[in-house]
Amino acid sequence: MSSEPKNAWFRDHLREWVETTLKEPFNELTDVQRSKLMARFFAEKVLGPRNPTLLPFADEDLDACVVGGKDDCGVDFISREGEVILIIQAKFSGGKKLTKRPHEEAADFEYFRSVLSRLKNFRTLQMSQPLRELAAEIDWDTDKFQLYYITLRQLTSNQQTSLMVEIEPIPDLPDLPDRTELYLLDENKLNVELRDTLSIDRSEAKTSRLLFTDNKGSRPWIRLGTEERTCYVGRISGAQLAVLFQENQSRLFSLNIRNYIGDNATNKAIRQTAVDAADDFFFYNNGISALATRITPDQHDERVLLCERLSIINGAQTIRSLHKAHVISKSATHEVQVLMRVTEFDAKKTAAEQQFLDNVTKYNNTQNAIKVSDFRSNDKVQFDLRKRFDALPSVGGKKFLYKNKRSGERESDRIVIGMEDFVKTLYAFRFGPDDVYGGTGHVFDATQNGGYTKLFGEGGEILPCLSGDCFSLYAGIWFACNQAKDIWRAKLREGKEPALERRWMFFYALGESIRVAYQHLGLDRDAALRSLSNPKWLKEPGTGSTKKVLLRHCKVAIKGLVDAYRESSKDPVFTHRNWFRSQATLTSITEQIRSSWTLLADHGEDYVWNAKPEV
Repeated sequence: MSSEPKNAWFRDHLREWVETTLKEPFNELTDVQRSKLMARFFAEKVLGPRNPTLLPFADEDLDACVVGGKDDCGVDFISREGEVILIIQAKFSGGKKLTKRPHEEAADFEYFRSVLSRLKNFRTLQMSQPLRELAAEIDWDTDKFQLYYITLRQLTSNQQTSLMVEIEPIPDLPDLPDRTELYLLDENKLNVELRDTLSIDRSEAKTSRLLFTDNKGSRPWIRLGTEERTCYVGRISGAQLAVLFQENQSRLFSLNIRNYIGDNATNKAIRQTAVDAADDFFFYNNGISALATRITPDQHDERVLLCERLSIINGAQTIRSLHKAHVISKSATHEVQVLMRVTEFDAKKTAAEQQFLDNVTKYNNTQNAIKVSDFRSNDKVQFDLRKRFDALPSVGGKKFLYKNKRSGERESDRIVIGMEDFVKTLYAFRFGPDDVYGGTGHVFDATQNGGYTKLFGEGGEILPCLSGDCFSLYAGIWFACNQAKDIWRAKLREGKEPALERRWMFFYALGESIRVAYQHLGLDRDAALRSLSNPKWLKEPGTGSTKKVLLRHCKVAIKGLVDAYRESSKDPVFTHRNWFRSQATLTSITEQIRSSWTLLADHGEDYVWNAKPEV
């Protein structure tokens, strides 16, 4: 994809990506197949580089986000990362179809507007199983939604107007529109979005002019710092920031962990304040933080700083909202004042400088736009895990890549292990799903009593690295759970057991089955799990001895889950959702699995990998 951003065409890049990825002629695909791939391309190549936290790490997980089959309920692509649900429906049209029907069908977009209503009622509707699985994990009280309807047809004048239309309301969720962004993009807009994304990677050293607001009796900015670090602080008008974004688009946020997260309630409030209360904006807003490789005061205008490779690291929401406000009222944004801080860094990016960049970006982003797991990505123990997984033997010719940091890049030639997935899997297997303990925040809490410290700490402090035995234990647990996930998913697709909706609860039940078995037989459980850290057993056929033992434990775990759910559901005040969040559920599962072992005692040797006595 070598075309310059200003000359890039969405349709051409889509075709090239499909032919490169699938190794088959684009013209041999049906429009339905092209639409599914168009949704994935838009997610991965347009949205992903601008918002690395929006999509899963691995290619196989991205593949799973594409919804196939007739019962897609108006969804071609769906992913859930953190508390953000991304939903895309794509309409590819070409050739005679586009000539006969050049405009987008109004009914198709209207149907898409009600997609959240269908997902909320997933238990009563005909729906593809992968879509049903993700719908079951949505937290309708807190999750945020980004909805994209993308088409290669033209929009009618009425559809252009409907860009401001919100989703179809859901009566029992009155705040849902404030947590949802709905976008309707035709081919022209898709071209613009693609070019905006491609501009992020352009390498030329552009210089931006920052015009600070004059201060009576003093300079418009102050210079702070040391011999090694220089920082400039001052006020800048909302109009200047709006123009800055207009000139640079998403390239302005190239070093940010996350770009604009949409027109949500907070950003609407920022925009409204800029228009209606410009004088108070400065006092309500936290301001903007930026980095630049060189900062030079302009010799001709003392209000201007010349900044090379300027990048906003905190304030994407403010700037994009001010840009929208600028469209509504230029006079108002001229009156808006925003605190701005620009820090100089070394363009050579030595190891020390990279650490500084990571830290300054991390500590400047404490709002919900950044996932809590991102704040643990620079821990020494995470870099240690990356090295240790890299040293493991390859499987199927592919090496392992432990990805402690998010990025928009994909590694199709590596087996990717995402940090958040890894940590949550370990915690679920050993202690229970994060939902039982209050959510992901607990699992990545590095304080003395936090879940992260329980996994990677000692004496209340986070370790710089794991012992060899500890890494082997954790790697063994990961490989076992990752292999067992396919067994769980196959059972879930039968659609008969609501107890199996959450894989994290299944991982806990699997852990309990293994713990109970080894305790019952008086054998060393951890030694057995450590033996799974060498991934060569993953190459075994399904009838291999290691996989046979795992399958037996999966069956015990599934039975324990189902029996515990059925028993709990007899309670008159039972609620399905709360069952997955209750400590009592963990106790009930353990009791059911222990009961199973009174029946399996005579077959104990069939449930162990390592017969070493416990010490």
